[in-house]
Amino acid sequence: MTDIKEIKLVDVKNNSNIINNLNSIYKLWGYEEVSPSFINTLETIKGRGVIDENQVVGIVSNNSLCLRPEMTTSIVKLSSTRLINKKRPIRLFTNGMVFDKKNNKNSIKLQEKLQSGIELIGYDTKCPEIEVINILFDAIDNINLKDGCDLFLLVSTTKIMDLILNKYKNNNFEEIKKSLVNFDQDNLTKLGIDEDDKYILKDLLFTRGEPLAILKKLKTIYGTSKTLDDLNFLFETLSKISNKYGVKLQLDPTFQPHLNLYEGIVFQLIGDNGKNKSIIAKGGRYDELVRSFSPNENIFNGIGFTISVDILRNLIKEEKTEKKKILLMFKDSYLLEKGMNEQKIQQKKGNIAVLYLNPCDDLAKANQIMKENNCSEILWVK
Repeated sequence: MTDIKEIKLVDVKNNSNIINNLNSIYKLWGYEEVSPSFINTLETIKGRGVIDENQVVGIVSNNSLCLRPEMTTSIVKLSSTRLINKKRPIRLFTNGMVFDKKNNKNSIKLQEKLQSGIELIGYDTKCPEIEVINILFDAIDNINLKDGCDLFLLVSTTKIMDLILNKYKNNNFEEIKKSLVNFDQDNLTKLGIDEDDKYILKDLLFTRGEPLAILKKLKTIYGTSKTLDDLNFLFETLSKISNKYGVKLQLDPTFQPHLNLYEGIVFQLIGDNGKNKSIIAKGGRYDELVRSFSPNENIFNGIGFTISVDILRNLIKEEKTEKKKILLMFKDSYLLEKGMNEQKIQQKKGNIAVLYLNPCDDLAKANQIMKENNCSEILWVK
């Protein structure tokens, strides 16, 4: 089974408007557009542990080539080949389709999704997250969202999970991690670990909220650490940015991304209209991916995000165009050339002009043609 839907004309128009708005913001921040290949070798995807082989859409019988399941890997590979001599940091943005596959019991579901996003690679700073998340907020702020759609950024870091799991390296490490990520209290109860530890781990499942408060709680459990101090600095800065854009920050210590791509900060921008929650964007750091593709880099860091245009499209207000849409008509065929000239004049004025190429002297028919073309008025060429 393939989940392929014909996109309505109005959705195509909205997609285009969203992409244009996002691109305008990326460019203002100094980002350059790239267009990585739709096709990857399976080794590129699987070899870096980005995604399970069963989730990629193969295009040859042995699956040695596949359609890209995400954008980042293709762009990091690009930075290590054609852009290897480009001065760091590299600021790139891209738009396009990604493809994934879900295996059900009796069927296979294929999906294509329109995404837009940025990548910041090789930035020599303590917290490149500050720039990337700032751009994400700025980009969404440039989109006319429906009233009542609240935004919050769910943030975590793999380093917090490392801190939590450090004492369990030789004792149920994988089972504890799996239970925390999957919110599985029952499995935690069954594990052969200290009861006090179980209490702490179960409590962490419900620990989510204002970042500085959560970090304070983590310090009471695990003591002072560089990981928590660095996060404290990051969230003090991000909270000022999020307040400016009206986005709530939430830190969830046990949140981990679906793709095995990120190491460090991971985040999701979520829209909540009171009835439904929608994941508008996902992102995070992928320093090890940069190291894997470019072992000779001086700075091993990379961070970015992707915005789901399909989801964002359903959260925007319908924009009423202020441009007039005029139908140009003529009664005699010798007026065709004059009609073409008039069409150009109207377009230069900023009006949408549709020229009917056949002569027409029937007013009722002309009005019908005007309605069929969604025009607001008729301009007769004389």
